[in-house]
Amino acid sequence: MRYPLVPLVNELTFPLLFFWFCLPFVLLLIVLIFWLQLLLNEGKIKSKLLCFSVKMLIRKLNAVSCSSFPFFSNII
Repeated sequence: MRYPLVPLVNELTFPLLFFWFCLPFVLLLIVLIFWLQLLLNEGKIKSKLLCFSVKMLIRKLNAVSCSSFPFFSNII
């Protein structure tokens, strides 16, 4: 087999080839970082919402008179 007259990789084409070969991996890494960050923040948001909803439920139960609910009058 004969070698090509002009080499594919030389000092002029190497930066261009390196850029196009690495670009998909860099983009995939960026997407992966954003996705993992979204997943980690999602757990924090859900726990904050749960804590907020429990606090609101307690406030509503305290606002209602306990005499109308005999079961709650024993607990509270």
